[in-house]
Amino acid sequence: MSVQLTTRKSLRWVPDEPSEPTSTLVFDIGTYFIDLRVNKHDSSIDWGMAGKKATLSEKPLKFQWTKEICSMGTEASDDIAEFEIFDNGDAFEKGEMPNPANGNKVQAFEEVWGDMPITSSEQPAWVLRRKDEDAITYIGRIADHYQVLRKDTKGNFMALREESVGGTWQPQYAIGGGNLPSIRALGEQAFDARSWSVGNDIEVDGRSYSVLAVEKI
Repeated sequence: MSVQLTTRKSLRWVPDEPSEPTSTLVFDIGTYFIDLRVNKHDSSIDWGMAGKKATLSEKPLKFQWTKEICSMGTEASDDIAEFEIFDNGDAFEKGEMPNPANGNKVQAFEEVWGDMPITSSEQPAWVLRRKDEDAITYIGRIADHYQVLRKDTKGNFMALREESVGGTWQPQYAIGGGNLPSIRALGEQAFDARSWSVGNDIEVDGRSYSVLAVEKI
């Protein structure tokens, strides 16, 4: 599937009980991803990352994520994980990774992921990227969902999530400042992607962005 919108339903640090401490939304569009996980208790960034996703195998289902920007600073190492698909369509992921709540000690984990419905639209799903001397910015949209991630050369990480409710874009999270481009503020006309093509440069709010992915939904 060239366009996928997923949310994490639960995280379990073995042997603890599963829970979901974040509001997580992942865009997969073409071969690119934008993944933002926000802590529910204080609206801080748990993890944010963007880059390329590749399928390594179908049986077992295995993916590789190459992160161009990452809030945890782990761009140098790719993430690889295997998934099992449940009968209800949810995906079960397990592996090992550093646990921030345990002094970043490597610990076994289990996650359950679920697809979110995508509203049909004449506007395609897309990913834009801008690389400045001082920052890299990713912008993405799938139907009623919009996310922006930016990391500057000082390591500061910024994020924006907005959602269209009843035809009106509403703020969900704005973290870290950075004056990120907002579809709510700029209007949908600033992101009319019907004529965009991969490899083209387009202008948003006076700045040039490269089109990394455009997929019909």
